[in-house]
Amino acid sequence: MRNTTQRYLLLAAALLLVACTDLSRYCRHAGSSYLQRFLLLREAALSAPAYRYAASPLPWHTTTAPPPDPAPEQDKDPRPVSWRQLKDVVFNRIWDDKLDMPMLYPQFSRGIKSLNGAYIRISGYVIPLDVKGGIYVLSANPNNACFFCGGAGPESVMALQLKPGHPRFKTDDYLTFTGRLRLNEKNIYELYYNLDGAEATQ
Repeated sequence: MRNTTQRYLLLAAALLLVACTDLSRYCRHAGSSYLQRFLLLREAALSAPAYRYAASPLPWHTTTAPPPDPAPEQDKDPRPVSWRQLKDVVFNRIWDDKLDMPMLYPQFSRGIKSLNGAYIRISGYVIPLDVKGGIYVLSANPNNACFFCGGAGPESVMALQLKPGHPRFKTDDYLTFTGRLRLNEKNIYELYYNLDGAEATQ
């Protein structure tokens, strides 16, 4: 349970930095240490009593996904999805009283909502957040394009909820993954796009 909580907090830290901070100041390509800033935020979140003594995983809310297809995923052809399709979303900046800061909440198009819960295939660049913890993000852009410096929007990344026993991936590995797409509309502790049961196919 602690690992699950840490996973949510790590993704939350990344999302908070993207949504609420001028990240160009922390761009490692500009000579600053974004990673140190990121780890400090994660450590502060983990030390908060509200999280340290949580009796259950952090709450999460997503759009309502259709029931999974009864056929085994490996017996179906995954639906190809492009990053261009995933751009069809509008973000509304709404003040969060709990965090005392504005947050971005997505308004997905009908086309994207129709993909929620679908078994898909998508290609992108791997960005490790915590290799030991198995936390990876798939990005439309390579790391040297510096997404965390404001080079792209939050719709250009997807959290990989990898299957157990997955190999370690390197930064900027360009790979294709299959999995079940899950949209996130309200949970600030997750990215907007999540690929559950993710598995690299090449």
